[in-house]
Amino acid sequence: MPENQLRSRRLTHSAFASPSKALLPEEPVIGRVPCVIVIEAVEYSLKKGGRTMEQVVVDRQGEESVVSGHLWIFSNQVKGRPAGFPDGGLVEIRGERGRFLGIGTYNSKSLIAVRVLSRERAAIDEAFFARRIGDALKRRAGRYGGSFRVVNSESDFLPGLVIDKYEGQMALQLLTCGMERLKGSIVDAVKKSFSPSAIVLRNDSVSRKEEGLPQYVEVADGAIVSPSVITVGPLRFLVDILAGHKTGFYFDQSENRLLMREFCPGRTVLDLFSYTGGFGLHALYFGARSVTFVDTSGQALDMCRENAELNGLSGGKFVRSDGFDFLKNSIEEHDVIVLDPPSFIKSRKKIKEGERGYIDLHKRALRRLSDDGLLFTFSCSYHMKRSRFRDVVRIASYGMADVFLVRELSQAGDHPILLTIPETDYLKGLILKVRRRGAKKGEGRQDEASDGGGPEGTAGKEQLYTGPCEICAENS
Repeated sequence: MPENQLRSRRLTHSAFASPSKALLPEEPVIGRVPCVIVIEAVEYSLKKGGRTMEQVVVDRQGEESVVSGHLWIFSNQVKGRPAGFPDGGLVEIRGERGRFLGIGTYNSKSLIAVRVLSRERAAIDEAFFARRIGDALKRRAGRYGGSFRVVNSESDFLPGLVIDKYEGQMALQLLTCGMERLKGSIVDAVKKSFSPSAIVLRNDSVSRKEEGLPQYVEVADGAIVSPSVITVGPLRFLVDILAGHKTGFYFDQSENRLLMREFCPGRTVLDLFSYTGGFGLHALYFGARSVTFVDTSGQALDMCRENAELNGLSGGKFVRSDGFDFLKNSIEEHDVIVLDPPSFIKSRKKIKEGERGYIDLHKRALRRLSDDGLLFTFSCSYHMKRSRFRDVVRIASYGMADVFLVRELSQAGDHPILLTIPETDYLKGLILKVRRRGAKKGEGRQDEASDGGGPEGTAGKEQLYTGPCEICAENS
């Protein structure tokens, strides 16, 4: 880049509420910068709009990551950054040799220092977000009715932004500092795209702390009706858009719940970690003889009961309990067990601890499953790899049962998996058929205290995760 295109300037610090003003510099002072790679406060004049944008220079590893299709640049991959730049501001991303890589947001407080929004030069404004939303809708091809996930962060090339549609109401999560600064443009784009009756910002996720952001819930437009009724698949659900888990409903399991049609008619079902009844209510709808719903949250169970009544379904039993404790204390067997727990592994550091939790959960579940029963089991932990999830079940079944893989499952299509971003592939599911060893039907089970141990250091009760599940307690 010629030196006469480089200018140093003082930065204008603007409030988050006015992100567009933060891009406008004070009067520039022409100066000479000896090298593009060493940047203190450098701006590059874009042709469109005459605006200026700070530059961030990344090392070879960061450049290769972006070129390969990922949207994250980690802080240790940033070689040159603007001094005194407000966190969340827009930056132009360059390689060490000056190669233009894209436009993204920068946050000095985050391990992920830069998140790429566009690989081309573009104004990041209402029109930009409207185009991205339009692209996301095309990917979903009208398959999800009136309630579904419209934008799934990195999967839809908008890292840090989640948009869920609840019939005529919209729930947004702005999970990064950059998206928080761009809030006005995002809300305007949602209005333009959907003309919703109301928009709520569900910015109460704990992940915002890592971005140096406060947690809050705010109605950005209209008047939210909560709880409200939505239709997902063949059923109607009450959802609490203002205070429910995530934004109120787990859309990522919408397709897997429909499998209850194939496997549950005439069977007894245990829906563990049931929340508001997604799996169990589908099982009842498709002909299950009975369903036991278990959750730590009394409020979630109350809504589950209401959802059963809303759909005219009977045969449900509702138990407020920690999932681990229920399996430990119950003596009842079930033909089908659904395990859909919260994430046990929030970070790489928690992998071993989380694996012990999953192993113990499956040990207990296998003891409460009828011979030739079916186990639907899920992990929403990205750090739990698919092959390792199989290992967890194998270890848990050691000496107890023969476990046959019927089907592998993943997240619904409104949570796209982008192969160049492995983190978008987070939900793993298995349908397993379980044959007990060493006992004929009706003869009972191996006593829990007489575990024969297992491979990979799982022998002995001291190795088990004894709960209660801290994640479950957080969500109760």
